[in-house]
Amino acid sequence: MAKTTSGEHASGNPKCKAMLSTAEASKIQNNISWNRGRLVRHYFLISLVLISGGLITSGLSELYFRYQESSAELVRLQQEITSGAAWKIEQFVEEIERITRGATKSREITEKGFSPDYQFELRRLLVIAPAISAAVAMDSDGTSRVSASRFPRVLPGAAKSDAVVPALQAVKNGNSYFGSVYFHRDSEPYMTIAVPIERYAGRLIGALQVQVNLKYVWDLLSKLRVGAKGYAYAVAQNGDLIAHPDITLVLQRRNVVDLDQVRSAFLAPANAQRPTWTIAKNLQGRKVFSSWSPLPTLGAMVFVERPVEEVYGPLYASLIRTSGLLLVGLCMSLVAALFVARRVVRPLETLRNGVERIGSGDMNLRLELKTGDEIEVLAEEFNKMTENLREAYSGLEKKVEQRTRQLALANDTLKELDRLKSDFVSNVSHELRTPLTAIKGAVDLVLREVTGPLTEKQIHYLTRVKSNTQQLAGMINDVLDLAKIEEGRIELKSARASLAGLVHEVVDTLRPMAAEKNILIDAGAFEPLVLIWADRDKVTQVLMNLVGNAIKFTPSEGKVTVTSKSGPDWVQVSICDTGPGIPSAERVKIFEKFYQCAGDGGQKPRGTGLGLAISKTLVELHGGEIWVDSEPGCGSTFYFTLPGVPPGETKSPAHTQVKVIHQA
Repeated sequence: MAKTTSGEHASGNPKCKAMLSTAEASKIQNNISWNRGRLVRHYFLISLVLISGGLITSGLSELYFRYQESSAELVRLQQEITSGAAWKIEQFVEEIERITRGATKSREITEKGFSPDYQFELRRLLVIAPAISAAVAMDSDGTSRVSASRFPRVLPGAAKSDAVVPALQAVKNGNSYFGSVYFHRDSEPYMTIAVPIERYAGRLIGALQVQVNLKYVWDLLSKLRVGAKGYAYAVAQNGDLIAHPDITLVLQRRNVVDLDQVRSAFLAPANAQRPTWTIAKNLQGRKVFSSWSPLPTLGAMVFVERPVEEVYGPLYASLIRTSGLLLVGLCMSLVAALFVARRVVRPLETLRNGVERIGSGDMNLRLELKTGDEIEVLAEEFNKMTENLREAYSGLEKKVEQRTRQLALANDTLKELDRLKSDFVSNVSHELRTPLTAIKGAVDLVLREVTGPLTEKQIHYLTRVKSNTQQLAGMINDVLDLAKIEEGRIELKSARASLAGLVHEVVDTLRPMAAEKNILIDAGAFEPLVLIWADRDKVTQVLMNLVGNAIKFTPSEGKVTVTSKSGPDWVQVSICDTGPGIPSAERVKIFEKFYQCAGDGGQKPRGTGLGLAISKTLVELHGGEIWVDSEPGCGSTFYFTLPGVPPGETKSPAHTQVKVIHQA
């Protein structure tokens, strides 16, 4: 018995929240020793069921492999029968050929050649080989010189026919000739065998051609017993039956080329492994197990077939018996599963539901399980744990509330410190800019020799002072811009502007810097009609940062190229340099604040590391994107996109246009 109760036990009486009563605890302790081991015994029974399941699985595996092995054995046995029948037929044909060759070695041929006395030898050949119905001795031109036949035939000396030409060609090469199967006078099947006649070794004088009745093949196959209902037959290459237990089918010239097994035997691809058996339908439409073997001398195939139910009958009976045993095993497994569900799984399910309810916040839950084993003890321990959790949970809520207030206070403090930091940076930057501007103006006056002539050394040092003041002013401007960006005080004053004009202004400004390193700046590929919708000053700042960086990292005699591509609503600008390139591990970091790539020798360049971070923010404020494509040793190319039309006139999403241009 298993049930779950909540509320009345925990919320009715406060004393129940601490622990179980003394009487209940004593009862549990008395039952522990008695109930200990019952769960083990239960699982022992379950193990027995699992073992029987293992036996069933083993039986299934054994049945599967036995089926495979038995099928292979059936195929092998029937193929051996087929090969044996084919071997006997081949032996019959070869024996006829051997006897015919013996007739060409007679003394009459050696002494007199094609004399009338040789006819006695041919008649003797008909007696020795009953399967030979006629024999003709021809000269090398194919003219019949001596003949003997069991039936009336044309007289010797008749003109030769075209049928003997292949035989003559074979015997002239010293080989025996085996003709194809044919039906003489639409009755029984015949074949032609021709052997060379030599008066002495190497002196060919003609050929001995015999007509062989293949009724012996029918006699052989009709006597072949294959199981209870099996049979054998032979088929010529054109599909005509040569021999069949039903001789009427042979006399009717029955063609079986449409049978699947015949097509498989004769029409298999030459470069593929030919099959030797299949399951198909016979002439009566019954499904049979058919195997075949070739008859090279006849150019035919011999087939042995047995009904499928006869071949696989014993195997199917074994499958049915084993399936019955498997069914019994499954029933035992079902009973065992029901037993486990009743004695073990259901109480465990109740425990799981209790854990879920506690996880959802129901701390008043209490489990009542009466299983008489260790699970009941576990449920009581679970109830103790629930009471302890309830007490700990109330204390935890107070701690969380206290920590939340502390975190909120710390967060407010951090916000105030961040505001003070931003104000400090802004004030310090403004305070530094004023004297720096005065220093720069004074240096310009001195360099223009307003205060008097200067020596070359003085000009050199003052020029360095001016350069450093300009660099320091740029750093201060970057810090001020970053502070404005973080405070959200950057405002865009977008208007239509010529991209070519902005690029040429920036290039003209930075050309002296490039000339110091003999760097060529190529920005002549811009179309004057390409317009952007952007803040002119912010775009100029982005271009100054990117082109300035390209000049800074490009070695002497290098080149910086600025180009653009136009889309329907967006314009892509690219700045390409011939510098050392950026490693793949640093490409993602270069747009972070204060990050700088190491230059030659591992030293980082001078600067704040804010240029790319500011450029990224300014481009994204316009709704565009910025990225870099670079490989070490192959230079770098920075890309960014800007809108070409006001937001209300946009025809395609920004990200879509960026992808299209980037792929191009």
